[in-house]
Amino acid sequence: MKKSDKPIVIAGAGIGGLSAARALGLKGFEVVVLEQADEIKPIGYGIQLGPNAYHMFERLGIADKVRHASTFPEAGLMRDIFTGEIVSRFPMGESIQKRYGQPYTVTHRGDLHDALLHGCDDCPTVSVVTGARVEGFVDNGDCVTVSTANGQSHQAQALVGADGVWSAVREQMGCPSSPQSFGYIAYRGLISRKDLPEDLFENVVCLWAGPGFHMMSYPVRGDELFNIVAVFRSRRFTRGEDGAGGPDELMEIFDDAHPKVKRLLQFVGLEHHWDVAVMDPVDKWSKGRVTLMGDAAHAMLQALAQGACQSIEDGVWLGELVDRYRDDIPRAFSQFETLRKSRTLRAQYQSRLYWEVYHAAGGYAELRREQLGRRSDQQAIESMSWLYEVPDFSEASGFHELDRR
Repeated sequence: MKKSDKPIVIAGAGIGGLSAARALGLKGFEVVVLEQADEIKPIGYGIQLGPNAYHMFERLGIADKVRHASTFPEAGLMRDIFTGEIVSRFPMGESIQKRYGQPYTVTHRGDLHDALLHGCDDCPTVSVVTGARVEGFVDNGDCVTVSTANGQSHQAQALVGADGVWSAVREQMGCPSSPQSFGYIAYRGLISRKDLPEDLFENVVCLWAGPGFHMMSYPVRGDELFNIVAVFRSRRFTRGEDGAGGPDELMEIFDDAHPKVKRLLQFVGLEHHWDVAVMDPVDKWSKGRVTLMGDAAHAMLQALAQGACQSIEDGVWLGELVDRYRDDIPRAFSQFETLRKSRTLRAQYQSRLYWEVYHAAGGYAELRREQLGRRSDQQAIESMSWLYEVPDFSEASGFHELDRR
């Protein structure tokens, strides 16, 4: 079938947008990624990548590059933030590799972004334009006119809104969902391993869980860097008081934490903090030649460590479906929404559920200890089979044909 002479435009050069661009570029589509930043440079902190992300990296041809930049933790631990007691253990390392055929790793977000960006650079039909924030679009039926804040316009055969939680594409589509603060604040730290006392280092993903607050820590870039995140529900926010979420409240809430947690807290930057927001599921992702993906469609809490992973999955599935229905983009987008929505909804829901489990108090914390503590290692690994198993691309008509090429 003859391809359109117009490119597919992607709004946003984040992890999801670049995954889609690489996937479409490998299929031979011309792709223009419009990024609002004037310069694309490494940003961010640590990020967790489950086996499901690596299944996608294999299809994108960047798995080895991502592995090379990643750290392979031995396990995921939940500890009581007051006593240090291990509440639950999730095996990683060889155990998860053997079960799902791919590893569980942690990496620097900038390293992942760099791998995707270089993957796009390797595709001659993909270009990334900076300083081009998408402001609006007109679906003309046979093409889409995309306008940017710098006064430029682009004629496209399709528009993919990968422009994050504050998506301009989603807003114009009339989808009412938007992120809402619910009183949780996050502080982050990323320090050199040599600056971390030896007894504080562990090659694990460690969640220190407490009533309304927690800390997450793990190494990245081998053991070159150490990532720390401190999160708490602001009591001042709840009471409508000044200084909500500030450094003073951070120290106040963590005052009774385990001594190791308080020592780790010294390495958290106090200059900036982030509101942790929630977003209800978007009712409609796709309309005509326009679709949403990633955080624009299904932003989720960090508790399941699946925000980036689901965006990467979106990108690969989008590439496969657009290739399958290249002569009918609206059908491809409709199928994309149909095939992805229930899975991302489950990830959103379980992220909310896990968030409550992590921050349980009183009797609920005791129940958490009882229920999670009785699981065997194998039961813990199997509990994630719905998420980590190799995806069945034959769910979509014709995918089995593509996989035999």
